[in-house]
Formats: sequence, structure tokens, C-alpha cells
Amino acid sequence: STPLYSSAASDVYKRQIAETATLHFGAMQPTVGSVCTMNDAGLVSGDCDVSNANIAIGLITVSGLASNVPVNVTVTGASGTNVTFEANYDINSAVATHDNIADGTLTAVTTDASGTDLTIDVYGDMTVDSALSPGDSYTANYIVDVTFQ
Repeated sequence: STPLYSSAASDVYKRQIAETATLHFGAMQPTVGSVCTMNDAGLVSGDCDVSNANIAIGLITVSGLASNVPVNVTVTGASGTNVTFEANYDINSAVATHDNIADGTLTAVTTDASGTDLTIDVYGDMTVDSALSPGDSYTANYIVDVTFQ
């Protein structure tokens, strides 16, 4: 696969991947094994506070792609301090529907004819690996990989 840039003659066209909205689970139970699940509508369930005002689905924007370009997209969750994130994701502004894709699944998509930026909605499960301290913030990252086919 090709990295997410291309060079033609003396021009370099750099594609950009930006987190336009931060994924936030709000507050969850601090005990080991607690799991907070977010669905594709941004609603949480399980061991979390469903009334927390900070809850938000993650939004990634991939800009600078031309119309009808085939690319591979993978979103993979990771472990952080005390917590692990397992991603699910939807890919928007592509030909066909690509919804509820499992963590780490390489998905071949083609940008649509409009030349609109690809957007990726990120949600999934946050699991407590070791006890959390109430009031502290914890982070687990995820990786978005976009390459040309």
C-alpha cells in the first residue's frame, strides 16, 4: 500500500487526517472489568454515567482526497493507563455503506463522486484494566490508518 500522500512531478499533495471531535465516554465505574459501551449514535450504556455532559462520539476527517479514489481505512483501539479502548467505526462520504466496522478491520472504500472529505465516526468499548481513582481522567488512544489501494 502507498502512504497517504502522493507526489507527481514537482507537486506534492499532502492529505490530512484530523480529529474534528474528541471521543469522550464521560464518567465510568472505577472497578477492574467495568465496561462502558458507546453506540454509533453516541449513546453510552454499561458501567458508565449516561447523564455525563462530556459524552461525545469521535469524528475524524480525512481531507484532500479526490473523487472516486480507492483507499484502505483501518481504525484500531489501544491501551492507555488503566483502560483499553476497542473501536468500532463508520466511514462516511464513500461509495456504499460502511457501518459498525470492528476494531482493526482493514476496509477498502472509494471516495464518492462529490470529492467531499471522508469522515469516520469512532465509538466502541472502554474497559477498566486496573482500578481508577475517582475524579481522575484516563485516556486510551486509537490509530486511524488511511492508505491508497
